Amino acid sequence: MRIELKKLLLTIMSKAILKSAVKEANSSCFFIGYQPIIPKDVKKLRKF
Repeated sequence: MRIELKKLLLTIMSKAILKSAVKEANSSCFFIGYQPIIPKDVKKLRKF
């Protein structure tokens, strides 16, 4: 039970982090959530 709960929690967290990274990669605002260098893996998520 405890391992299943931990696995579920990690799955939910990873999905939220991925959606956040996609949002940051596709936004053009430098004042909110600014990153000086975008990681290579996040650059692959860009849509424009």
